[in-house]
Amino acid sequence: MVADPRLELKGVRAGYDRVPVVFDVDLGVAPGEIVILVGGNGAGKSTLLQAVMGTVAVLAGEIRYDGKRINRWPVARRARAGISYSPEGRRVFSTLTVRENLDAGASHIATRRLRDQRAEVFSYFPILSDRSDQLAGTLSGGEQQMLAIGRSLMSGPDLILVEEPSQGLAPVIVDRVYGTLQRICLDRGTSVVIAEQFQQLREYDCDRVVIIDKGMVRPYVAVPAP
Repeated sequence: MVADPRLELKGVRAGYDRVPVVFDVDLGVAPGEIVILVGGNGAGKSTLLQAVMGTVAVLAGEIRYDGKRINRWPVARRARAGISYSPEGRRVFSTLTVRENLDAGASHIATRRLRDQRAEVFSYFPILSDRSDQLAGTLSGGEQQMLAIGRSLMSGPDLILVEEPSQGLAPVIVDRVYGTLQRICLDRGTSVVIAEQFQQLREYDCDRVVIIDKGMVRPYVAVPAP
């Protein structure tokens, strides 16, 4: 396991209606680390991320964030503590502007901080600054993915959970998205956990790869040097 992890899972079982989908997961994520959870459809990747965010029930084991046991924390408390979530399919608010979408990701921070938080997001995704008054539904798929990640940054998180950021995007846009996630980790010490499908795996863009198969974690895969 990782020494002094920001996120630590011990023997976690999680699922729906008391039926487990992931089983006895042990996982640690260090500050500033990018970890990719990779597996096929139904492997349990999304369920595991949602258990960390608090939208799926933890049936056994424990989840610790910065050393605190958070199993019973509601989603809002986890968000206030510094955990954010960028869901599969982007799920931007198509009838709101880029700026309004970003502000929606900062509902629990003081209004006076909004401008600074937006400026930070725009520094990572300059195209969003250019599109700030544009309706999100008119953005390209890549721009919507940037907006979804930008929205998750608005709360100033220490841990970002991202579901399938490569889905449906051209390789050049995927390069840009992953490159920005790396910059965020380096600049802010943010930890990032990404769920991806096997065919979307980009080993050279992360610190570790974790295989999830039928709800269970398989041995770590060493990431080769690029």
